[in-house]
Amino acid sequence: MRRIARLPAQLGITAVLATVLSFVIPAFVDRHEYAKAVVDYTKNPNSENDAVLKLERTKNERIALRIHIVAAGVPFILMNAGYFLAWRWAARSSKPV
Repeated sequence: MRRIARLPAQLGITAVLATVLSFVIPAFVDRHEYAKAVVDYTKNPNSENDAVLKLERTKNERIALRIHIVAAGVPFILMNAGYFLAWRWAARSSKPV
């Protein structure tokens, strides 16, 4: 019963740690369409090229957010699995034989 009562705190702590770890490391998104939009805008800064650049920047930000979400989910699962396995190992090894 005591283990179940600590589960929300464990999940909250590991979620915060995984989120912090995922956003500390920058996501690098290299897309040809974005590079082309930047070059087009620097050569001819008109409203049409500005709109295309904003659209491509939004796409890059969405891709980076998706990368951060996956990068937060993997450590979250690994930390909780490690905590669970360590708890089971400690509980099994502390029992008298």
